[in-house]
Amino acid sequence: MIHARDIEMELLAFVQREVFAPDVVLTVETDLIAAGFDSMSLVRVMLFLESTYGLWVPEGEVHHETLRNLRTLAETVARLLHAR
Repeated sequence: MIHARDIEMELLAFVQREVFAPDVVLTVETDLIAAGFDSMSLVRVMLFLESTYGLWVPEGEVHHETLRNLRTLAETVARLLHAR
């Protein structure tokens, strides 16, 4: 069973390394949109989730509340993984 906290840490490491500039300070509670998260960022994160967890987040799950921060995204991913 994969826990949301583990997903949070993997997402944080990924977005720090691959999505945001090195000088952007991020935590799992950082407002992603305010930090500069855009449609290309979303595609990169979705591809990361697919390659890491074998999960493509359904379009209906991709909305402002899910992308509020990495914690809410990780909780959504954990919920979807456990529902399979």
